[in-house]
Amino acid sequence: MTTLNKSTLRRLKKLKQSSAVWEGDRRALPAKIRQPQDSSNIIPLHAHDEESKPHCILWVDGSMGMVRSMDVVDSAVGQEAFVRALLQSIEHPQSPAQPSLPQKILVCDRELQFYLRGVLQDLGISVEYVEHLPLIDEIFEHILESFTANPPVVPEKFAAALYKQSEQLWQNAPWDTLWDHQVISIKIDRWDLDSLYAVVMGKMGLEQGVIFYRSEESLVNFRHRIVSGNSEDDIEETFLHQDCLFNLFETPELDMEDDLPPFPFRGKIRPLPAATTPMKPIYGALHPLEGGRPYLYDEEAIALTVALEALNKFWEQHHKKLNTNFGKLSGTYTIYAPNLDSDLDSDVEETIKVVVKTMPDLADELHQLVEEDDDDDDDDSPLISEDLWPDNAIINMMTIPWEQVDFLRKANIHHQFSDAIPATASAKKGEGLPGLMIQTSRPKALELIEQINSFDGIESLCFNPAEDIFGNTCQLGLMVMGNDDLHLFGEFDKSTLNGEHHKRWKQRAKITKGNICVIVSMGITGASRANPAPHHILGYYEIKLIDDKELGLGKLRAEPDFEFDF
Repeated sequence: MTTLNKSTLRRLKKLKQSSAVWEGDRRALPAKIRQPQDSSNIIPLHAHDEESKPHCILWVDGSMGMVRSMDVVDSAVGQEAFVRALLQSIEHPQSPAQPSLPQKILVCDRELQFYLRGVLQDLGISVEYVEHLPLIDEIFEHILESFTANPPVVPEKFAAALYKQSEQLWQNAPWDTLWDHQVISIKIDRWDLDSLYAVVMGKMGLEQGVIFYRSEESLVNFRHRIVSGNSEDDIEETFLHQDCLFNLFETPELDMEDDLPPFPFRGKIRPLPAATTPMKPIYGALHPLEGGRPYLYDEEAIALTVALEALNKFWEQHHKKLNTNFGKLSGTYTIYAPNLDSDLDSDVEETIKVVVKTMPDLADELHQLVEEDDDDDDDDSPLISEDLWPDNAIINMMTIPWEQVDFLRKANIHHQFSDAIPATASAKKGEGLPGLMIQTSRPKALELIEQINSFDGIESLCFNPAEDIFGNTCQLGLMVMGNDDLHLFGEFDKSTLNGEHHKRWKQRAKITKGNICVIVSMGITGASRANPAPHHILGYYEIKLIDDKELGLGKLRAEPDFEFDF
């Protein structure tokens, strides 16, 4: 057991020992309560790790009825944190308490009692066990009450309608087409709103959804602040200066089996579920004076529902044109919305004519703003492209059994061989060769192979550290071509990097000394989707997995326009 330094004991013994009785305890907090260093009220767009719920350590003077110290720590932190909080309450207590030693300490945990007795044995402090700590019970009850006092994310009366429109938005997936500088105005003229200005997020595969700015001025000012910002510390403050409602989406990681069946494999490379990606909407509001709110009030919920329905109808009418050109398009739609002037329990609706228009001039202005910022960048900065991959292609990390590696090396397909693979394959260390599968249609797969050939083949893969605009760390999967071009094939957030699938894949790459492969396959529809048969494989490339230090890009940062600033 760790004990206090002798110098620390001498320092503490100089303090006056009072006759006070202190209570101390450590209790779990709801997962949504954040650490105290997260001082702003900005709402998190990424869920906290479920295994990392915060714990609150509290020391109170039961005789005086006052809190001496409070600390919030990760649940995995050991008992040492409890002693650190105690030392703070002794030497640097919260005002108006004065530094002093207690005569007695009460805890309601036997293990903690024995631990503290050992640590404090030379200070003359009695440590006793009791079943209940009434003062701490009362304080924690108030903490939990204040937490649960928040309203629901969406008022129950309007939740079903809003969720329905979010589901339709998810199905439409406008982020596959639109960039975040292409603005669509939605004239509502209700609930103190004239128009909302919709910006679709997610073209580069980051946060997907739509932000609805309450004014054109707020949108433009935000983009100017982003471009002119010169410090990463300003990102959060800049983010909070938006005046908007939003509907973004989380995409929970699918549990995928990453092992291939033993050879013979019945004509399949890897069994993967063909289920669609789950949809989990995130709603909220931002305002420069209010900060971030992860919930909506009645008027906001109705306005967001109407805006989403109008945007969905506009998309369904014009998506073919938007796929080719962001020109001048408009549409007027009849939307039925709850009447807030009526009884809240009634189902009275009002009819609203909503006008939706593209804003190509504003889109050009915002795009020009980004291009001017890019002109200031170092011309020697590397360019990362993401347009190599066919639309709707499936890109998966997998492992190929060694027998199948031999089969692919002999198959009559396009090959790129590595001298290191035969020795690695003959040693048969590990379960197989780690690889990256790219599956699309036959014409697009053949076109992709031709493009790869024009880049002098594939040199290597790399996972490079990066950070998005919200400060969330991630890694960018980069494919290095033979001509040194870089192509982004995926973004891997913290939960993915910590997932067993990703860890096992990288561990197998270590066993093969960085030797991996890339497979280009057809058969994206039907039963072969994410599950190609051997005759579907058209290209096989043996390459290296390299460390990000070899690439030398440093930590990258994803800007709001979803182009990369180095």
